[in-house]
Formats: sequence, C-alpha cells, structure tokens
Amino acid sequence: MASKQSALCQTFPCRENQIQQLWNLFGHVDEVFPPTVYIYGGPSTGKTAIVTKFLEILDIKHAKVNLIECYTAKILFESILDQLTGHELDLSTGAPYAKCDNFMDFIDHLQKVSEKFGLSRSVIIMDKAEELRNMESNLLPGFLRLQELTGVSVSVIFLSEILFEKYYFRLNIVEPIKIHFPQYNKDELLEIISLDFDLARELVANNFNQPIEFDRDFFRNYLNVFLSVFYRACRDLSELRHTSRNNFIKYCEPIARNEISMKNSMALWKNISPILKSSLDVLYLRVTTDDSKRPLENLAENIELPFYAKYLLIAAYLASYNSVKDDKRLFMKYHGKKTKSQHDIKRKSKVSEKLNTQMGPGIFTLDRLLAIFYSILQDKVGFNNHLLVQVSSLVELQLLSLASDNTTLDGRKYKCNVNFYCIQSLSKMVGFNIRKYLSDFSHM
Repeated sequence: MASKQSALCQTFPCRENQIQQLWNLFGHVDEVFPPTVYIYGGPSTGKTAIVTKFLEILDIKHAKVNLIECYTAKILFESILDQLTGHELDLSTGAPYAKCDNFMDFIDHLQKVSEKFGLSRSVIIMDKAEELRNMESNLLPGFLRLQELTGVSVSVIFLSEILFEKYYFRLNIVEPIKIHFPQYNKDELLEIISLDFDLARELVANNFNQPIEFDRDFFRNYLNVFLSVFYRACRDLSELRHTSRNNFIKYCEPIARNEISMKNSMALWKNISPILKSSLDVLYLRVTTDDSKRPLENLAENIELPFYAKYLLIAAYLASYNSVKDDKRLFMKYHGKKTKSQHDIKRKSKVSEKLNTQMGPGIFTLDRLLAIFYSILQDKVGFNNHLLVQVSSLVELQLLSLASDNTTLDGRKYKCNVNFYCIQSLSKMVGFNIRKYLSDFSHM
C-alpha cells in the first residue's frame, strides 16, 4: 500500500499532504469510509485528477458525475446508478438502469443496487459541486446525509472551487470533512512543468530538421524565464503548460538557425522576451503569436461574435481600463462644465508606464458593463435575457473572466482579457472610435 501512495506522489508532485489526507480517510481496508468529504481549491490544482487516480489505484468502486453535465436531479441520479451498476445506455432507446424522478426514488434504487451488486465501501464523486446551489434545495443536505438515509456505506466526495461556507443552506446541516488544494507557488509550478521535459524534446525533434540536444537544466532555465513573465498573470497550470510548450519552440528557433549558442542564456532571453509578452496579451485564448501568420492586430478578425456581443466586449474593455469616476465625463452627453485641475494638466503628459491600458484590466460589475453598453450603442435595444446569455458566452470563450461568484451581494464582477490591439481592431469592424472613450486618450 505504501508503494501505491509513493507512486501517486510521484505522479502528482507537490500534493503529498493532500494525498496523505485522502489515504488516511480511504486507504485503510479495515476502516469505514467517511460519509462526506469536501475538497476545494482553485482551477487546475489537481483535485479531480488526484481523487480519480487515487480511487483507481486502490480499486475502489466509484461513480464520477459532473454537475454541469448533470444539470437536473433526474440526470444526476440516473447517471450515478448507471456507473455504480456498470449499466451501458442503449443507443437506440437511451434507457437508464432505473428511472429516478426525485430523491426518494434515488434512495430506494440505491438500496436495491447495494443488495444486488454490493456497494459497501463505494464512492460518489461530484465534480463542480458549487452547481448544487442552483439545483433543488434538498440535494445538498440529502447527499450530505446519504449514508444515514440509505443505510449503505457509500461515501460522497464533493469537488468545488469555492469554500463550503459560501453555499446557501439552513442551519444544523452536516459539516463534511474538508481538504484544501491551494494554488501552486512558483517553485511548485516549475517542478510540475519540468515533468514535460520528454514532451519538449519530442516537440523540438518534430519541428526542426536539425536535431537539438538539450538537457534538463536548459529546459528548467527556459521555464524560469517563462514563469518570470507569466506567474503574476496566471496560476492556471493547464494554461501555463500549454503556453510554455508553444513558446519553447520559439525559444529554440535561433539555436536551430545557428544564430545563438545554447549556452548564451542572455541572448536567448532577449530574443524570447518580446514573444512572451505577446503571448501574455492573448493568454487563455489558445492562439499563436507568430507575427508572420497571425498578428495581434488581426486577432479580432478571427473571433466570430454576434453584433451585440462585440459591443459588450468593447464595453467590458472600457469598464476594465477606465476609472469609475470618469464614466460620467466619457459616456454622458450633458455632464456639466468641468474646470481643468492640476491633475488634468498632468494627465496630458502621462507616460506610457502609467497608462491604464498598460497597467492591466480592472474589475467591473455587470450593472456598470450594461450601463456603458447602452451608452455607446446607437441602436436602442431593450434589456433581455439574450444580452445576459451573450455575456455568459464571452466568459465561456475566456474573453471575459468571472471575478466573483453567485454569493456576492453586489452582483457579479468581471474582468476583460482582451488586449488593446484586438479591441481596437474589433472597434474598427463596427465603426466605433475606442480612443475617444478611453481616459488615457480622450484628452488628446
């Protein structure tokens, strides 16, 4: 058993503490599984991968459901029963193992399945558990007391990105055992991405005719340079691994052309530095920054969006890079006479390092986004659900980032991920002068 735990720690470095906690709860054959475990942490912190691999290594029967896919209680119940029984859906009829219309049906069928298949020491994994807050009110307390209600030794593991205290529930609810998966720090990210060494060698071999032989130290030096640029902007391991692989090819290009020696790390840094900064501008968009193929200015031409979605994205950029106190001056036609202050005079000589467009996006509320949207849109369109759907679509496309959750009292908050060159090109497509409404340029 110790060898299995050691192998799991090697597969998922920097998670020894969390693996040990899971082992204490589920790794002992002679002990009963806990009723519920709540595992929480940010995206790409290894929650789902570690829990799934852990149960597979110990050969524990489990059902894994994603609550975004199982968006109704009926689909959720039937999916759990199908996996616990090994039932395969008939493609012609799509009939599940058993029909469950409510929680009482699910409890009844789970007891029958336990008698037939033996569900002792089984586990139900509920990924994206925060979606329970948008479903029937009896699901969360029901799954927290599943062992008590069914009399079956089934443990429920909730996987979520938010604290358990942020769920809406009544008092006297059962508190699960909690395990936190914190964000990786810079050294941990370096250690994990270093595991891609063999993949990096394969990518280099496939992209260059002339073979380039490099060791792990060379690859780690590149990752140190890469993380020095990206660590402050992104902690998402999946995005960092994807972006680091793309840019490593560009890091090796001058070596393949015999322009720079592999040992000249300073020259390699000067060559890759502007490329990494360009990649930072299109982070999360999963596009290349090869200026000869797709310059950043033409990125908007490759993003197909509905007409109002384009204006919503423009409004989001204005909300991210303008101060709230400038909204009245920029977006209201009759905002009153404004006398020049010393601050206004200094702003005319503002250096580029202090421009809002150079300091990164700010956070804005949905109300402010819609207010700016209506002020810059010449066509008068009524407020409807289609606009909210398009905002959600922009979030799904990673053009906007959600900076809050459903529990925020003052509404949802967002952040714009698009750079100035992209939004400027998008504005030209719809005939909108973006500079006129940016506080950095409006005084010019």
